[in-house]
Amino acid sequence: MQAEPATPQAFVDALSDAVGADSVITDDAEREFFSQDVFRKGATVAAIIRPANVDTLQAALRVAAQFAVPVIPRGGGMSYTDGFLAQDDSALLVDTGALDRIVEINTQDMYVTVEAGCTWRALAAALEPHGVRTPYWGPLSGLRATVGGALSQGSVFLGSGQHGSAADNVQSLDVLLADGSLVTTGSAANQHASPFYRHLGPDLTGLFTGDCGALGIKVRATLPIKRLLPETRHASFGFKTFDAMMRAMCEIAREDLVSECFGFDPGLQGIRLKRSSMTEDVKSLGRVIKGAGSLAKGLKAGAKIVAAGRSFLKDLDFSMHVTLDARTAEAAEEKLAAVRGICEDGGSEVEATMPRVMRADPFANVNSLLGPGGERWAPVHGIFAMSRAADAFGAAEAVFDRHRDALNSLDIDTGVLMCAIATSAILVEPCLYWPDEQMTIHKRFLDPQYRAKLTDFPANETARARVAQIRDDLTTALHECGATHFQLGKYYPYLDGMNAPTRAAVEGIKAAVDPDGRMNPGALGLASRRR
Repeated sequence: MQAEPATPQAFVDALSDAVGADSVITDDAEREFFSQDVFRKGATVAAIIRPANVDTLQAALRVAAQFAVPVIPRGGGMSYTDGFLAQDDSALLVDTGALDRIVEINTQDMYVTVEAGCTWRALAAALEPHGVRTPYWGPLSGLRATVGGALSQGSVFLGSGQHGSAADNVQSLDVLLADGSLVTTGSAANQHASPFYRHLGPDLTGLFTGDCGALGIKVRATLPIKRLLPETRHASFGFKTFDAMMRAMCEIAREDLVSECFGFDPGLQGIRLKRSSMTEDVKSLGRVIKGAGSLAKGLKAGAKIVAAGRSFLKDLDFSMHVTLDARTAEAAEEKLAAVRGICEDGGSEVEATMPRVMRADPFANVNSLLGPGGERWAPVHGIFAMSRAADAFGAAEAVFDRHRDALNSLDIDTGVLMCAIATSAILVEPCLYWPDEQMTIHKRFLDPQYRAKLTDFPANETARARVAQIRDDLTTALHECGATHFQLGKYYPYLDGMNAPTRAAVEGIKAAVDPDGRMNPGALGLASRRR
């Protein structure tokens, strides 16, 4: 069909006729909200659609194709890399949040099928009564982060120590292309089979993971499930040097011992110490006691937290925290003993408050989108081979040193998070905190009572511009250390650095599934071909 010249009102009218006016959002405040991510604002989109079913979304995509309108998918809205920001004001944004049904929990063939807008918290809650969990079971932002968003952008944390990223733990996808046609991947592409297995010829499931919505809109995903392990242990360790901590983290990863393994440098550790209030401590204590499995275990864990307080971290330079799961108490203790043995080289054990609290409430409010005093937060990250993690940390520190005068004069704080990803990789995530005005996304996402206690700083364009420059310098430095990235969005380098045949293959795939370049233009660095 020949695309018609797009005028905003004509497009909105046609869209409303096709899907119903109640499904189309054109309110100015809503369009502004959906046109910003955690770090910046993009062009204000022309309209938002929040489809409650796949048929409605298909109808909307056909209208967008008729009017040559770019389409941008959005999951939970947690991106900080322009992933769902529009490049011009003609775009239609698709909020997938209402596509949130649990389609099937199959404990015989051990998979779960969910719609892409389902949050990780909702998925975990639905699976728990069946005694199962997905191997990778979400980021800490899983209260809002969606399954489809994690598969599109990339995601790690809960379960990543043994099972890798979200993309490593998906079997089948249903994806709508720009023209509204539906592609099915994995074994379910055989119309006589269920989505029980990822592979059926070329790995089309893998093709659509990590695409940042540049190739299509995920509407359903099938993930493997595994039975819950009844025994859990936590441990935390302090280290005087980064090298000592990283040696331990990498060896724990190689031994495949823990479900989660993460660490903080002194800067991020200090920020976390300032964040917690006594009220939050009491809430955390209650969750730990409730989630311990028995009152006796809960009271014992709670007593340790009370005795330790938060002061134990003050004397540490670097800290590392682990959680492990096992089938029996004996197996759990054996794993814990192995972890302790590894950490004897340069580390000292401290109370495991942090991993215990995180597991007790893994999908808490996303209050960490602001710093402990109300400061804005923006990270960058890289994923590295274990042998390159120290180089990456050193490169990040060198960038901070080059900007030290500005960091001090503009009250910009820095810190670095590290996280093990299965047996092969380490995530290094430098973070920046600076005094600046809150965006609408902060005001909507944070717990209102928590946000009311924070300073709402005035606009600080000078600090914000310097943060943007530091982020760019960090990204360049990490890239030169061999980084790959999650949530490439429209920010991290992707095509640059590829050899010509590889780049041509990627661009050819884009041209095949989205010939007009209307699906999230600019994502992955792919140019728009709109007429």
